[in-house]
Amino acid sequence: MYKIKQFANMTGVSIRMLRHYDKIELLVPENINQFNGYRYYGEKNLATMQQVLFFKELDFSLQEIKDIISAKNFQPLDALNMQRNLLNLKKQRLENMVKFIDELLQDNNTGEFTMSKKIKKAMNNDAFNKQKLEYGKEAKEKWGETNSYRQSQNRMANYSKHEIAQITAQQVKIYQDLAEQMPQGINCEKVQSLVHDARMLIHNNWYDCGKQQFAALGNMYVTDQRFKAGIDKYGEGLAEFLNQAIEVYIKD
Repeated sequence: MYKIKQFANMTGVSIRMLRHYDKIELLVPENINQFNGYRYYGEKNLATMQQVLFFKELDFSLQEIKDIISAKNFQPLDALNMQRNLLNLKKQRLENMVKFIDELLQDNNTGEFTMSKKIKKAMNNDAFNKQKLEYGKEAKEKWGETNSYRQSQNRMANYSKHEIAQITAQQVKIYQDLAEQMPQGINCEKVQSLVHDARMLIHNNWYDCGKQQFAALGNMYVTDQRFKAGIDKYGEGLAEFLNQAIEVYIKD
């Protein structure tokens, strides 16, 4: 077993982020001392962390990673093979760069130089980026369709464009109203009413959204830059405000 600091040093993930992973139940320590609250990580946690880091490399959000690695049909060996291939491509690029630097040193050419075919070849990362996109697509096709995703897709198939526009407009209105209420604080009754409306909008229109699942969404609103940017456009800091308000909401 490893203490949280040891585990952080081994994996290169900060203690703060490890606590966040525990909070959203993405990476829960194998043992927590009931008397002092110390977290202890084991070999299973190391295996899970390897998958988390791999899918982060593929630009998946934390919620998407959680859905994927907890899916019943998830195949860790397939994911490891993908990871190995990507690392080999990285290794090949680094070897090309080292070879190019060796050539410069051999020729005593360490001053300024113009861009050449050799430099472009050494720095080229197209193969890695292409494979990364392909693996991301493959992972979503294999493991990304969670029950929530399938439920939302089924419901969307039955909506007209007008109905989808109406649902979207309701969501925008909630964000706008929340932005107006930010000065009142996360405990404000009006804010908590709007947070409830936000959950029920998802629950009634897209997929069954319990409080814990809603809490995971709240965390994703601040950790996934795509969602954060989409929410913050209605008010600076709104995503973080909404996440904190959801934390209050789920305790009631």
